Amino acid sequence: MKKSVFSVFFGFVFMLILGFNHEVEAAESGLTLTDSEKEYLYGLDFSETEVENIPYEEAKFLIENEAVVLTSFQEFYSFEEDTKSLSEVTTFGSIPSADLNFSGQVLKLKDSSESGYNAFYAIGSFRWLNKPIWALTDKITIGFPSNLGVYMPADKSGKLKGFNSTYALYNTSTGGTIQMSSSTTPSNWDPSGGVAGAYDLSGTINKFQTHEGTISQTFYIKSSSSGKATLKFEYGHKKISGTVGISILPSIGLSISPDQSNVDIRSSGASFSY
Repeated sequence: MKKSVFSVFFGFVFMLILGFNHEVEAAESGLTLTDSEKEYLYGLDFSETEVENIPYEEAKFLIENEAVVLTSFQEFYSFEEDTKSLSEVTTFGSIPSADLNFSGQVLKLKDSSESGYNAFYAIGSFRWLNKPIWALTDKITIGFPSNLGVYMPADKSGKLKGFNSTYALYNTSTGGTIQMSSSTTPSNWDPSGGVAGAYDLSGTINKFQTHEGTISQTFYIKSSSSGKATLKFEYGHKKISGTVGISILPSIGLSISPDQSNVDIRSSGASFSY
């Protein structure tokens, strides 16, 4: 067990990396978005936390590529205004919405660097509203069904392009965010089945902090194809010890492995036309 049993909190993160030969590290540029640019991102269903924490270069990239939302799912609950400290919870099986905010969306991008393919972007976000007693390493997956024919290119070094994940601590008292980690390398991935991000929950947080994070991936579908598809977003919370298992199922792609007695799961779908 690598962390204190009584860790808590929520980490945020937004990640974006859209794979059109556009690999930007999640470093601070010192530049800030204009009010109109922020309003554009709000129009893409990004939360205030995401807008305030998205790397400047990534935000500009989305705006310049005129990204539009195809679909989204949102499960938002709020902290009680008079709450002075977060409650500690141990979830069983399915994580309640009252304990974990989980949201996501699928966007289409105006331009694509992959000839013959349309470009899309999927992002999922989480925030713990009540602190999980166990603070180990959780995972989020974005799964693509095999019949969708998704293409995710790799660079010359063999690294998957277009992935980003970040983890942060959100302060419920001040509204501030402390970024803890970010990565452009998925913890698990399949060339056409999807990606997973890992979130090493901090075990040393105060009573006002909570965990928050985001996962994103750029993907491509042949421009000659058309139809409807559903992406599956899953959050896996590990309890006691070990790691969150990942499976690849033809019908849903990469996902949290089922039948893990010490892993709690939240699942959501995002359906869109292409």
